[in-house]
Amino acid sequence: MRALTGGAPKELIDVAGEPALVHVLRECGASGIVSVLVVIAPGKEVIVDAVAPLAGAPGMPRHIQFAMQRQARGLADAIGCGCGYAESGPLAVVLPDNLFVGGAPAVAQVAAAYEATGANVVAIVSVSADDAARRGATPVYAGELRGEHFHLTRIPDKSAHDATFDRGGCTTAFTGVGRYVFTPDVFPVIDAVERALAPGAELDDVPVLQQLLAGGHLIGRLIQGRFLDVGIPAGYHEAQLVLSGATRQSPSEDA
Repeated sequence: MRALTGGAPKELIDVAGEPALVHVLRECGASGIVSVLVVIAPGKEVIVDAVAPLAGAPGMPRHIQFAMQRQARGLADAIGCGCGYAESGPLAVVLPDNLFVGGAPAVAQVAAAYEATGANVVAIVSVSADDAARRGATPVYAGELRGEHFHLTRIPDKSAHDATFDRGGCTTAFTGVGRYVFTPDVFPVIDAVERALAPGAELDDVPVLQQLLAGGHLIGRLIQGRFLDVGIPAGYHEAQLVLSGATRQSPSEDA
């Protein structure tokens, strides 16, 4: 992605005239989320300058705060930065390299599954053969779709970072993507996964999800709407085309 970002934070890459992070903040606002914690890394302080002024703007969360992840130790480590922030309530996690168009806001759909079940929830999307080259390296999630809920039976280990999605021979496969709702029970699980890691190993989200599933505390929510993976070049170019078209067709733009 460096050729597209020019070395700037990937979170601020322009997608249809707006930084990716701003797209997901707008999704949070549309989902009724009033308070957001943005986790950044050292050297990415420009993110603060870009989005802090948006707090309370129309369509945006009322409060935007920031936490520093000192080392790039993995997604579960970044989620752990929200431990004190979440207090005793559920925590939604929204990744800016995953965008959606059409349907209700994706994080609102995941939150609805949490409200219906009380379980930890991961967003699920279906990936066809035509889509696979434009999707990042996430594993195929095994399970059974019952209405909008995906009852998971297995989450394999994550594929190599430089790979694209492998459907495992299936015409269409299901995988988890960057929208979650976690109960406070996730933080002891993150701590347990971290204690079992080899020195220097990444504290990733997949082992955490696997432990939650093993304990019967994780469910999937099939997202209604088109999934766009802006974290890889092919997916980014797709998002530019799709979201630029959606912006041109927006009633507010026509008005």
